[in-house]
Amino acid sequence: MQGHGSAPGPELSGSPQPDEALPSTAWLLIALRWAAGLSILLATAIARWGLGIDLPWEALFAIGAAVLAYNTALAWDARRPARPLPAMRRALWVQIALDWAAMTALVHFTGGIASPALIYFVIHVALAGTMLAPRGARALALLAAALVGGLAALESSGSLAHVSLHSLGLDSDLYRRGEYILAVLFFFTTTALTVAELVARQAQRLREREARIHAMSEAQAAFTRAATHELRAPVASSLALVRTVEQGYLDEMTPPQAVIIQRVAERLDGLRELIDDLLDYAASREATLSRRPLEPVDLGAALSDSVERERPLAEEKPVTLRVQPGEPVCVLATDPGLSMVFSNLINNAIKYTPSGGEVTVRWVVDRPAGWASVTVEDTGMGIPADDLPRIFEEFFRASNARKSRVIGTGIGLAAVRAMVEHYGGTIALDSVEGQGTRVTLRLRLAPSEKSFPSLPSP
Repeated sequence: MQGHGSAPGPELSGSPQPDEALPSTAWLLIALRWAAGLSILLATAIARWGLGIDLPWEALFAIGAAVLAYNTALAWDARRPARPLPAMRRALWVQIALDWAAMTALVHFTGGIASPALIYFVIHVALAGTMLAPRGARALALLAAALVGGLAALESSGSLAHVSLHSLGLDSDLYRRGEYILAVLFFFTTTALTVAELVARQAQRLREREARIHAMSEAQAAFTRAATHELRAPVASSLALVRTVEQGYLDEMTPPQAVIIQRVAERLDGLRELIDDLLDYAASREATLSRRPLEPVDLGAALSDSVERERPLAEEKPVTLRVQPGEPVCVLATDPGLSMVFSNLINNAIKYTPSGGEVTVRWVVDRPAGWASVTVEDTGMGIPADDLPRIFEEFFRASNARKSRVIGTGIGLAAVRAMVEHYGGTIALDSVEGQGTRVTLRLRLAPSEKSFPSLPSP
C-alpha cells in the first residue's frame, strides 16, 4: 500500500494489501466496539446493582456511552461512498486513537495499574497486529506500555487521583509501590510485544501469500485474454471462408460435401462463441483483480451501445428487440465493462428466444435508495427450476440449452456476475421453462446522482 499517500501512525502493511481490506477492518472494529460499549454498560450495571460492588458507575457509564456515541458517528462515516486510500487510513487511525483514549479512562476508573481492564490493551494490540507490519505492531505495543506507565506515574505521584475499588480488594497502596509498578509494566509490555509480533508476522505471511495468488490470477487472466485474442482473427477468417464455400460462390457442392461444410461452419461458430466468452471472462477477471477504480458511466449510453451491437442478431432470427428507456443517470462502473455486461445479457436473451419472440430491455432509477435497476426479459425457452441454483457457475449450461442446437459455453453469466459484484451491484435471475427469463441488475448510482434531481429527457 505504499505510494498512496501518508497517514498518521505506523504503516498499515509491510507487503501489498488489498485496498478493500481497510473498509472491512474498519467495519470489524465498529462491530466489536458495539459489543465493547454495551458490555461496559451491562457489566457496570450488574456489578453496581446486582452484586452491590461499590465502583464509580457514573464515570463507567459515561465511558460506555461515549464509546457507543463515537461508534455511531464512525459507523455513519463508514457508509459514505468509496474514498481515497489515504482518507480511509486516516479514518482508521481515528478509530484506534478514540479506542485507546476510552481504554485509558476505563483502566483509570477501575484501579489504575492494578485494573483487570489492562487486558483490553493487549486485545486491541492483537487486533491492530492483523493490519500492521511487525514493526508497526511493535511500536503500537510499546505505545500501550507507555500509556499504562504514564497513567501509573500520574497516579503514583498524586498528579491524578487514584480510584480505589474497595469491594474488589483494589484499595491497597500498590499503585504507589515502584517495584509493583515495574513488575506489572514488565509483564504487560512483554505480553503485548509477544502478541503483537506473533499476530503481525502471521498476518504479514497471509498477505504475502494473498499477493502471490493475486499475481498468479492476474497472469492467468492476461494469458487467457492474449491467447484468445490471437485466436479470434484466424477463426473469424476461417469462418468467413467456409461461409463463402457454403453459399456456393466457388462451385456447386454435392450433398455430402454440403453436410461436411455445414458441420465445419457449426464447429467454427462454436469456437468463435468460446473465444468471445473467454475474452469477456478474462476481461471481468482483469477488472476485478486490477482493482481499477469505479467511475460514473452513462447507463443509457452503455445500454444503447449494447442494443445496437446485438440488433443485427435479433433481425437475423428474427426476434423483436424492444427498449423502454428510463431517465438519464450515471452509475458506478467501468467503461467498456458495463457495455460488455449488457451485451452478454442481451445476446443470451436473443439466442435462446425462438423466431417471432420478444426481448425487452428497460431500466428504472430509485434515487432515494441510490440504485438503478436494469431488466433484460425474453420470451425464450426459459431455464428448468432444478438448474436455476447453478446458472451463474462457470461453464454450466441449463439442461434444455445443452439439448438445443444453440451454441454456448456457460461462461458468460459467470463473467457478468463477477463484473456486477465488482461494481458493488447485485444480479438476480427469474425463469420459467418454456415461458422465458428475466435478469435484473441493480447498480449503484454515482454519488452526484444522489444529490441532484434528474434532468428531463430531450
